[in-house]
Amino acid sequence: MTAETITTWSDSYVADVTALVRLLGHVVDEPAMRVRLERLTPEAGHRTWLVRDDDGRAVAVAGAQMTWSYASDEPTAQLLLLVVDPTVRRNGTGSALIGTFEAWAVEQGARRLSAVSAAATDSAHRFYQRRGYHDAGVRYTKIA
Repeated sequence: MTAETITTWSDSYVADVTALVRLLGHVVDEPAMRVRLERLTPEAGHRTWLVRDDDGRAVAVAGAQMTWSYASDEPTAQLLLLVVDPTVRRNGTGSALIGTFEAWAVEQGARRLSAVSAAATDSAHRFYQRRGYHDAGVRYTKIA
């Protein structure tokens, strides 16, 4: 399986990403997802990858962003989304997507890479830790 870089959002791509994001428990419909995806452009520093199985079914998606900080002259690459369909987990798909993200990040000049993971997702935390990522603090969120 190879990761396809998505830069324009056809109806089928939007449907695929919507279905995969729902696997995380998020409630979202395709029109709302389209609006979100159309903001996440390469020009704004974002990249999205989609993986299909041999039958053409979308089985994984990853999304990332380049950011600049006050504390460093190099950009940081953030993995904002990584979803792998449970039917294909543990076959290397997630690791391949991490590799795709990391190669892209280095090409963009990033020296620091980070991954966003839900607080209650121990299996995801272990997944990232096995790939060299470590807990680098706590992110606080407030709904305004």
